[in-house]
Amino acid sequence: MRSHALLILCDVCGRTMPDEAAKEVVFQVDRVRYRLEMCSSCLDREMGRRDERRWIPGFRKRTALTFVLESVDDLPRRPVPAA
Repeated sequence: MRSHALLILCDVCGRTMPDEAAKEVVFQVDRVRYRLEMCSSCLDREMGRRDERRWIPGFRKRTALTFVLESVDDLPRRPVPAA
C-alpha cells in the first residue's frame, strides 16, 4: 500500500485524477512537440475532433498519443477565468 497518492491536473479542463488515469498526449507543430496530461474525457473529445493520430513511446507513460497540428493556436487549452 502506498503512503501517498500522486494526483495530476488535466492540462485542458483542470480535473484532478490519479496519475495512473492520466493520459499522455503529444501535440506536434512543425518540429516542436507539446506534452500534455489529459483526463479520458478531454482525450475522447480530442480524438473525436482529429482524424490523424499515432502512438509513440511516451516520456512518462509507456505510450503517448500524438496529433500533428497546423498551428499552436490549435492546441487544446484550459479556459481562462474571467477577471
